[in-house]
Amino acid sequence: MVRKLSTDALIVFGADAGARLLGFLAAAHLARTLHEDGFGAIVIGLSFLSYALWFVDLGIGTLGTRELGRPPAERLYTPSQILWTRIALGFLVMLPAAAVAALIYHAEPLRYVVCAYLLNAVPYALTLEWYFQGIQRYRPLVISRTVSAALYLGFLYLLVQQSGDLIRVPWLYAASTLLPALLLFLFTRAGDSFSPRGLGIRQSGRLVRSASVIGAGGIAAQTVQLLPPLVLGAYSAAQAGLLGAALRIVAVVLIVDRVFAVLFLPAVTRHLGARRQEAGPAIERVLRLVIAAGVALAVPIAIYAPGIMRLVFGAGYEAGADALGITAWFAAITLVNSVFVYGLIGAGAERAFFRAAVASAAVTAVFTVAGVYFMGLAGAALAMTASEVVVVLLTWSEFRRVLRVRWARPLLTAVGVAALILGAASLLHPDRASPAFLWQGPLAALLAVGLTIALGGLRREDIIWVLKR
Repeated sequence: MVRKLSTDALIVFGADAGARLLGFLAAAHLARTLHEDGFGAIVIGLSFLSYALWFVDLGIGTLGTRELGRPPAERLYTPSQILWTRIALGFLVMLPAAAVAALIYHAEPLRYVVCAYLLNAVPYALTLEWYFQGIQRYRPLVISRTVSAALYLGFLYLLVQQSGDLIRVPWLYAASTLLPALLLFLFTRAGDSFSPRGLGIRQSGRLVRSASVIGAGGIAAQTVQLLPPLVLGAYSAAQAGLLGAALRIVAVVLIVDRVFAVLFLPAVTRHLGARRQEAGPAIERVLRLVIAAGVALAVPIAIYAPGIMRLVFGAGYEAGADALGITAWFAAITLVNSVFVYGLIGAGAERAFFRAAVASAAVTAVFTVAGVYFMGLAGAALAMTASEVVVVLLTWSEFRRVLRVRWARPLLTAVGVAALILGAASLLHPDRASPAFLWQGPLAALLAVGLTIALGGLRREDIIWVLKR
């Protein structure tokens, strides 16, 4: 689908793997140092910030990636227009969001933490990831993400040593976002100007309107990940901390999803625009690959969730093992959903994406409130996973109007393989709480892939096809 895909994927995967590993270590340090309540405040603050950042972006970053993926003569907006519109939105969003947070959260230090995290609105607006993704230059992203994650981890180990240091964390997070964002400007192409000269409110307004469908859909789509911690946090910050710890492990799994965000969107834009007849078989291959990858990653996590939580975060977080086992399948489903989402955006079907995202947000809200009310932590995890299933069905239904693809056989094969391995694991009764048995996880993943190939859910030529790109 893309020339030298395996090389680009390796670069992106390396960047995200390194950054997420450092971020994972940072989360583990915070979880152990701040304990469940303090870490819960961090999770709530980051979830609230994520909602605010979608209003800063409003889909402009995704639109920018698509614009930069086009020849210069066909672009509707310049890099300068995209950047400065995001910066303006960053300043406009920050204070109203802080006022809303102050009204919602009354207990200290939770209110302070949530409000302080909103300082990240402007550093986030300054980031140029959309630019480098669009022009398909990935090495600057490797440098920026690694520097950001390394700075954050270093700051935390130096300055967060006890639970009372909680209030420092949002400031350290902002600093580790701002410095790498500024660093990226050193790698921009000489012909691309980011000067604000000649910009106007009318131009920015037109850009916001063009991106608003993507942005609104993005806000709605993120509800699946962001709403459950916020609703659960309204009942208990400690429970939100347990869910947040589980989701930090899931975030490592979703490195694969980030690879799609960087590589799949520019590629599918070209295929669906100029060579649509070639897009169907290529996307079917991608679906087979991500379904197999999702099962291979989710199965060992679901089996050994208690041991993973104990090893990474400490014995106090073992109570979140069920949440981790459930959300592992959320990660697997998200990989499939990304194919349809980026397919819709790449084909210019933003309104179809918007319809699916808004419907899924409504379903998520109902599932989350009901799940948390009746089942607490486990209910929040179940709500996330069930909502993601609904999201996949909705985005697939919309994508069928753009391009019909076959994916029933690999999906059913994956479900059967997962059920077989999980059933065998439950009969063997492994000591799931002991980290000593975690070495068996990679064996379970390899078994899942082998069975998927043997049953026809994944073909050997699919793997060879990716390696040759």
